[in-house]
Amino acid sequence: MNYYLLLIQFLFALAGLFLFWQSIKYFRRMWQYKKLKSMPFPQPYENILQNIHQYNILSPLHKEKIQLLILTFIENKEFVGAKMTINDEIKVIIAFYACLMRLGFDLGDKDDVSTVIIYPKHFIVNETHSSGGINHTEKSVLEGQSANGTVVISWQDIKYDITQQHKDNVIIHEFAHELDFEDGFADGTPVLDGSNYRTWSNVFSNAFDTLREQRDDKVSSKKSLFLGSYALKNEAEFFAVCSERFFESPKAFKRYFPYLYEELKGFYRLDTAILFKDLSES
Repeated sequence: MNYYLLLIQFLFALAGLFLFWQSIKYFRRMWQYKKLKSMPFPQPYENILQNIHQYNILSPLHKEKIQLLILTFIENKEFVGAKMTINDEIKVIIAFYACLMRLGFDLGDKDDVSTVIIYPKHFIVNETHSSGGINHTEKSVLEGQSANGTVVISWQDIKYDITQQHKDNVIIHEFAHELDFEDGFADGTPVLDGSNYRTWSNVFSNAFDTLREQRDDKVSSKKSLFLGSYALKNEAEFFAVCSERFFESPKAFKRYFPYLYEELKGFYRLDTAILFKDLSES
């Protein structure tokens, strides 16, 4: 018996099943998009979105697309309230910023999050790290956390970010981590098209290393203050914070970090400095 032939046949069968399952998912998703697109966008959702400046300055075409993305997001995701009740305002605001990040992609792309857990305020988690071969457990107070398709966010911090209209946005931050982890590694490098990895790595590594050296030398600059110290914790946090700035303060981000801006523009397939040219920045 030719075991190699059997193995090849088995692998082909697996590949066929995978393609069949993917095609079912694709047609099911297209049917859902068609169904949702034929429905009028709920007026209560529109009323909530009108309080978000970024939504108001979107073009009609972008508004139409993000409305469809929001409806799909709300229908497909599980929203879980941790010691709080989930209402339309919470769902719509989270969906808007999560879908804003996917506005430049094709429908269905970059959509691996399945569950969103919302706490009323900061939440406490136990974090374990190893030092000198000894494991240490510490309690950390967090605004958000994400892993394996689940995003956990503090509603208090969401409201603060939106009300203050500053460059921080915990929703964008945590969903950026999920994009980063699409390839299985939280390393600050998401899945990129083509052969862009070398350029991405050079641009992000140079900026990250330069800012870290300035921090270690106790050199403060407008660039470092703009990103904040948390961005320099590691490469994954650097990408997440840069994503926040890309959507919340695009003109300033482009001015301070033009090369980073170009890389994120290519990844997100959006030129946010133009898209949000009327966005006031702090």
